[in-house]
Amino acid sequence: MKKKIAAVLAVLGLTACGNGNSGEPVTSYADTAAETNVISQTSETSAAAVHDIDPEAEGRGLEGIPYFYSPRAEEVVFVPSEETVKFNGRHIEHNDICYLSYTCSAVRFNMTGDRVEAVLVSNGGAYSSRQQGWIGVEINGELTKRIRLEDGEQSYVLYEGEELKNAEVAIVKLTENQMTNTGIKSITCNASRIAPTAEKELSIEVIGDSITCGYSNEAEGPEYGFNCDYENGAATYGYLTAKNLDADYSLVCISGLGLISNYTEYVGEKEDYLLLGEVYDYTDTNFEQRRGIEPLSEWDFGEGSDIVVINIGTNDYSYTGRDEDRQYEFYEAYYAFLDDVREHNPDAEIVCTMGIMGAELFGQIEEAASDFSRDNSDEHIHTMKFDYQSEEDGYGGDYHPSVATHKKAAEQLTAFLESLE
Repeated sequence: MKKKIAAVLAVLGLTACGNGNSGEPVTSYADTAAETNVISQTSETSAAAVHDIDPEAEGRGLEGIPYFYSPRAEEVVFVPSEETVKFNGRHIEHNDICYLSYTCSAVRFNMTGDRVEAVLVSNGGAYSSRQQGWIGVEINGELTKRIRLEDGEQSYVLYEGEELKNAEVAIVKLTENQMTNTGIKSITCNASRIAPTAEKELSIEVIGDSITCGYSNEAEGPEYGFNCDYENGAATYGYLTAKNLDADYSLVCISGLGLISNYTEYVGEKEDYLLLGEVYDYTDTNFEQRRGIEPLSEWDFGEGSDIVVINIGTNDYSYTGRDEDRQYEFYEAYYAFLDDVREHNPDAEIVCTMGIMGAELFGQIEEAASDFSRDNSDEHIHTMKFDYQSEEDGYGGDYHPSVATHKKAAEQLTAFLESLE
């Protein structure tokens, strides 16, 4: 893994904690539209139906086979799919709408064109006015716009301006899973070329709770509590680590989430609604349970991720306290969860961590990781304790880590991952 990460960084000309995206567009290809079989678009027919894929794209070594190709810019309407975009993170289809599931779940595509608009569906206001969803728009890896979504179905202009030359455009969910729903009904581009962004050489999955979600990380202090308006997933340690390593990513995280108990106000009083084990194997448990969808959709892990980071246990401690029996219960559940993670990610380096808001159960995590590694002859299980957040870096809502703390945590995690043999 160390060699693989180092090789990727060397190609990019980056240090371990550098910017994981140079901001340069992907190299565009020569205009050979005259040689391609392009059928003119009509207003009555969808772009996907009337435009052939550029037949010479693969032979010319393009990073992504175009979904749409034309000698001139035209209005193209499409829905996110494997044919049209690259997905980061989990997503779920419901009523012909693509819902982005967890923090920083995103769709990415390369485009030559000058305008992008999307019809988005949100029901943040169904919970409370302080829980409206936010999305971010990235152009070549830079967050250029943040949009607070309105209730229901609305159209939003994501980009309008100079022609982008084969640039990567991304729609990124900035707020967390259980607070808001963010669906993409359609994307409209004025473009001459659209293609899914190419897959990266590395992939990382980060599993966690409110810390990983970025719970109120932009709040000016702990007294602000939770508010989606203060939450920026693109400033979380998991997302920043993925950028540092130029890796594809998936964050699986819910505020308050635990392994044997979610956050509880009273030590010894278990809160076991929707624990990590009921979330990880499924695409979006929250989404489907609220709609009464059965059975739950199992997530397709494919070949698994190259790196899996498990940052869980902070909420479990609110239940276990110092009680040895309850802490042993956590140890047993952690050992079993490692087995589940390994089954879905057979070749991954698995990093078991906690500590940003306290490391009271880190000893049990170390023991579970060591025992699992020994019992299964698995040399790719690691432990790393995050540095505890510092008052000088400020606090987010309810004493959660600030943006400054997330940045430092990303630097620490990136350096640790680079060191793995």
